[in-house]
Amino acid sequence: MSLAAISDRIGMVFLIEGQLKDWVASETGALSTVAAAGYTQELINRYRPDVVLTEQIAPSCQKAPATIGLIRAMARTAERNEVLDVVVPRVQRYANKYEEAAALAEIYPALAPRVPAKRKYYDHQPRSLVIFEALALAHSIRSEAA
Repeated sequence: MSLAAISDRIGMVFLIEGQLKDWVASETGALSTVAAAGYTQELINRYRPDVVLTEQIAPSCQKAPATIGLIRAMARTAERNEVLDVVVPRVQRYANKYEEAAALAEIYPALAPRVPAKRKYYDHQPRSLVIFEALALAHSIRSEAA
């Protein structure tokens, strides 16, 4: 299971042996660090993963402090469970998140309908983008293992 947070959303992808089995995005789980911890616990209870991936917060991280708090709350919750909790550096391999989403959808075609169109600067980030961010973390681990 891989978890990600961007602004006002938490995203989760669940894979078994590299096969994408489920994904979800939540705004409610991102209301606070307490909500993020509770939502993470619900996901762990529901999916019973062996491994939970979260983003490593690097000193150069450009995410908002509130988003960093959500990520840390998810990581702490995973740490308290009987799962292997892995903190993964977020490596940007594409020019932007939209190109990354399109590339990941080629590998995981079930998510192709969820690839967001590039937004205008005044629009909010598309809801599905957080799912691709979670998938990017999981895929980076799979790529390193191969």
